[in-house]
Amino acid sequence: MLKKNRREDILKAAIGIFSQKGYHDTRISDIIKPANIARGTFYLYFDHKRQIFDSILNTLLVELDQCIKNIEVGKDRPHPLNQLRGNLTRVFTLLIENPDLGRILLRHATGLDDRVAYTIEDALKLGIKMGLIRECNPKISSYCILGGIKEVIEHFSLTKKGTAEIDAIVEEVLNFGIHGLKNPALPSYFTQKNK
Repeated sequence: MLKKNRREDILKAAIGIFSQKGYHDTRISDIIKPANIARGTFYLYFDHKRQIFDSILNTLLVELDQCIKNIEVGKDRPHPLNQLRGNLTRVFTLLIENPDLGRILLRHATGLDDRVAYTIEDALKLGIKMGLIRECNPKISSYCILGGIKEVIEHFSLTKKGTAEIDAIVEEVLNFGIHGLKNPALPSYFTQKNK
């Protein structure tokens, strides 16, 4: 039991330090100090800094994966918008309520943006195929979505105002994603390209 607790203490300290300093600026000595352990103890649990960082990222990615459910269409299934709302609520809750993990994911996980953008792009392509999403450039749109979500999470996790507002945040993100900023009272020609 003590061994598991010690490993968890090291991980907790590492999450805090990686969140503040990033991967490259963090040293083993930065992690062992708040964990209140000797350097040798660190090496009983982790071979090197990359291993502990990867362990944190892998755990976070598993948690994120559990938050996101496939959208299913059918008369016995909830409306796709409600399924999407559920996905966003779970993701925002995880990252806003765990700001250190959110910062590691959003600021310090080099190369992860492309991986997440590809996942969003695939979801957009499926949505277009299912007729749920308008024709668009899924690659460009995926980075627009990712960038917007990252900024919202960053703002609300840093200000620590987000946990009470998650439902409102999700609704605004959904409304923005579905309707953009166009005033519905504007004539339809406003949205058409000049010919």
